[in-house]
Amino acid sequence: MLRNRTLIPPLSIHLPDGRVVRAWDFKQKKNLVIAFLDSECAACEAFVDRLAAQADTLRTKDAVALIALLEAPSRRLAEALPAEILLGCDMPGRAARAFLGEDALSSRGLARQGVFVTDRYGELFGQWISPGNSGNSRGHEFPAVGEILGAIDYAETACDQCGALAWPADS
Repeated sequence: MLRNRTLIPPLSIHLPDGRVVRAWDFKQKKNLVIAFLDSECAACEAFVDRLAAQADTLRTKDAVALIALLEAPSRRLAEALPAEILLGCDMPGRAARAFLGEDALSSRGLARQGVFVTDRYGELFGQWISPGNSGNSRGHEFPAVGEILGAIDYAETACDQCGALAWPADS
């Protein structure tokens, strides 16, 4: 498990259109929601749908979601998502191991899924890791989108010196 308030490991995903997107492409620009999910999984697709339904909210919070799968997603699926959600492939699984642990991969793909929230500087402010799924969707545990949005809010208002919330002063 990664430690909150530390920088995230490197992350690169390959999009179906051939582009490579890195978490650091958004440094000092966007807050990030990073998710490691299974391909062709109803629970994972439902999570992406719930996140996509909040694309306008992600936009207003200056956030982008990077969704990493172990195999290439279909172009149809990736193109159907709003611009705030980028779905791509972490083919060798390096990023999945760095975020989820060395034992994150199994012979069936991901042994567990995870969702992470960073501020615009790559500092981790929230993480949810499923306990493992043994090849079925019963082990998938995803945070509510409201929890993810709350972590983004926290990242935007946290005080660097003390770790406490810094509320804007009244004018």
